[in-house]
Amino acid sequence: MSDELIIFGVLASIIFLELTQISPGGIIVPGYIAMLLDDPMRVAVTITLSLMTWGAVRLLSEVLILFGRRRFAVCIIVSFLFRYLTGLATAEANLPVSTALVIGYLVPGILAHEIDRQGAVKTLSSMLLVAVALKLVVLAFAKSGYL
Repeated sequence: MSDELIIFGVLASIIFLELTQISPGGIIVPGYIAMLLDDPMRVAVTITLSLMTWGAVRLLSEVLILFGRRRFAVCIIVSFLFRYLTGLATAEANLPVSTALVIGYLVPGILAHEIDRQGAVKTLSSMLLVAVALKLVVLAFAKSGYL
């Protein structure tokens, strides 16, 4: 069912963007979030890492010229760095939260970039709306035997 969620997630993201002019966190993010809605801790850790990345990029943009592709690349790099540092800190402190809870390597960076472009409330609410709707539709199709 994961392949179907990602494919339908891309379609749902494009349709939602065309209808509302609001990006639900990028094209692939809602599909990955929908795939892991059964594990709310992973979703929460991923969103937290995205918000940390967004904040760091905003601080960096005070001293660096960041726009366009460069800003997107910095979002991805900072999210990788935060994921790595979080893994080191949690392993050192023997905490139950680990970087394995973060969804993917690119998802937090893509989500942080979209938060930077259109705001946290708009991005996160639309992402969760599309992800939940997507999960419900795919579950309904799977239950009916179409998937």
